[in-house]
Amino acid sequence: MNINLKRLFEKVSSTKLLSSKKIKKYFQYFLLYLTYYLTKFFVKKSKGISWVIGVDEIAGLIYNLGKVLQPSETVCFYNNKFYNFKYNYSLNLERIKKIKKRDFLRLVYGPVLLGYLANKHTHFWYIWSTGFMLDREWDFKFLKSKNKKIVCMFCGDDIRSPKLTMEFVKEKGLDHFVYYVGLQNSYYLNQEYEEEKKDAACIAEKYADVIFNFKYDQISYLKSEQFVFPYMYDKDKFYRNEEKFRKMEVIKILHAPSNPLVKGTTLVRAAIKRLREEGYKFEYIELQNVPNEVVLEHLRTSHIVLNHFYGFTICVFGIEAMANHCAVLMSADPSIEEGLPEDSKDAWLITKYWQIYDNLKFLLDNPEKIKYYADKGFEFAYRNYTYESVREYIYKILKQKTLLMSKK
Repeated sequence: MNINLKRLFEKVSSTKLLSSKKIKKYFQYFLLYLTYYLTKFFVKKSKGISWVIGVDEIAGLIYNLGKVLQPSETVCFYNNKFYNFKYNYSLNLERIKKIKKRDFLRLVYGPVLLGYLANKHTHFWYIWSTGFMLDREWDFKFLKSKNKKIVCMFCGDDIRSPKLTMEFVKEKGLDHFVYYVGLQNSYYLNQEYEEEKKDAACIAEKYADVIFNFKYDQISYLKSEQFVFPYMYDKDKFYRNEEKFRKMEVIKILHAPSNPLVKGTTLVRAAIKRLREEGYKFEYIELQNVPNEVVLEHLRTSHIVLNHFYGFTICVFGIEAMANHCAVLMSADPSIEEGLPEDSKDAWLITKYWQIYDNLKFLLDNPEKIKYYADKGFEFAYRNYTYESVREYIYKILKQKTLLMSKK
């Protein structure tokens, strides 16, 4: 009897992960369809096109898209710790320390909410690589069976292929942060990780009606048409501070990396150290792991912002810096990431990872140029990244892809 029990335990253990995944899958499917059909005749359906936007927050994109796409409802399971936004449906899983409780909430709440919302709305906009269900493909299969429209927006490592990135930058003769991330975490350059990126691309192309992605900054296995995804900033938060440029006795330089390794912080510190050794006087502020409100306070009084120095696009912090009237140094390059707005000339000072010292020295030696780039950047951001501008940009694409045709 003991021997039989031991063998049974060994057999169950060997298939534990597979069985667990299958059990969770069928359990979620059961909750999904149960909720969908139980609420089908009681939920007030949208009269025309309406959106669901979710589900894990990346730099305020869910919240901001909720302001752009109307009517819509926002869903956030994992909030961004640096922002304090409100959503229509929120779990705040990042605040729950017990992993089992966190997993259980997502296991149950996800399919129930998806079943409910599928009765209310016609279009679903997905940010990052996660979904309501544990496997996002389960979301997509269900939504397509109900004739829903799907938009995928990729934001970085959810779709970026380290292998393809390394090949691309080698061809360009450039260094890139993926190499250094790979040194820290071997899995990042592992074939299994690469297969995950292939799967993410395959699933998106199979189900999505529109895909937003930076083709080169987030180089991937996507083969279908991709549109540059829009950064967004509330025009009421734009802050043009002419006064700070009248008081430039001490120039304030700000660097606020979300990830020092990825943003090139070691190179920034080296440039700052060299300039100080050469006798330049300035105030240098480096912020990490602080609320977005604190960053914005510093932006309003900063003259120069050092953003990132390995990427090819602007990123959210770049928009925030330009919208707060700062001269921005970053490696974003319209000649590489061709989908960036065409009117970006001198909106920022293009600065590659080896140019930080030289370009920063240039601005310190020519303080009138600081305001020049700050003015250009402010005007560029206001033209392209207010809610109104982004709405026009997105709706043009959605119309082109026939996603704004009213349901019959």
